[in-house]
Amino acid sequence: MTLTPSDVGVDVGGTWLRIRSGDATERRPAPSLLNHPRLSTDELTELLLAELLGAAPADGGRVVVSLGAAMDDRSGRVHGSAPLWGEARMERDLVGELRARRPGVGWYVHNDVTCALADFAASVAHEGHRQVGYLTVSSGIALKTADLRTRGLAVDANGLQGEVGHLQTAVPAHLPQLLGLPCECGGTGHLASVSSGPAIARVAEALGAPGFRADAFADRLAAGDPEAAALLAAVTFPVAQLVRWLRATHPLLDLVGIGGGVAEGLGPHYEGALRAQLADSSGYFEGGAPSGPEVRVLRPGEVEPIRGAQRMADGFLTVVTS
Repeated sequence: MTLTPSDVGVDVGGTWLRIRSGDATERRPAPSLLNHPRLSTDELTELLLAELLGAAPADGGRVVVSLGAAMDDRSGRVHGSAPLWGEARMERDLVGELRARRPGVGWYVHNDVTCALADFAASVAHEGHRQVGYLTVSSGIALKTADLRTRGLAVDANGLQGEVGHLQTAVPAHLPQLLGLPCECGGTGHLASVSSGPAIARVAEALGAPGFRADAFADRLAAGDPEAAALLAAVTFPVAQLVRWLRATHPLLDLVGIGGGVAEGLGPHYEGALRAQLADSSGYFEGGAPSGPEVRVLRPGEVEPIRGAQRMADGFLTVVTS
């Protein structure tokens, strides 16, 4: 699926912002708290609005946006984002502001995990799954599921689903010190405190291995570095427990794709560590044979949020409350 000539696609993450028009994609630093720690929430939001308005075609058309924020996918109202705005809680009608400033443009803004799920679901729709999910492990962590039989994505009264990154986390019993690690949202001991991209350096320090370098992590794992392997085991443990929870509570969920910068960047190393965690039996409740959902760690580019934003604009999934 490619953007039509009148469409512009934007992917807003905590680290990077990508703008695609036709076959050309431009990447620039995101207007986020991660990149601009001294700016206020209002200043950062205005920078984001300026980026989106500047990306819109001069003669109208559509702008489809994948936004890395907790938001109501029905209305476009934004609640917050640890990577973009830290601990700030918002109730901002971002789509309404865009439409007011550029009424001649069709604005379609959806949560980035919703968009990634739409693209992943479309790519596996022919496989006959009942429900599928997408888990992102990147600058933040979130999960969303959809029912492919109805093409419905269920949300709560606030328009939310799957903000699992800010739940209290499980950690290995021999590493209780990880429960005290901070999260970008202002809390401590969250899933994102241990397993997100920004958390890995803090986990390394808590394990007595300061000086972590993200750009060398994959190479160290490939070389069989035991310290790197122990670090990866620690940061994948909470994700494995989340998958176990899905197995215990979602019997109709047949497939979960795991993507995002951390999972995709570490690729087979991440998948291997995660499968090793899942191979350990937790008890009789898991049954006598492995059960769903199937887990796939996705390759870079296998799921494309901008393509997913276009799918959402075209109605591939419908956001429902019942």
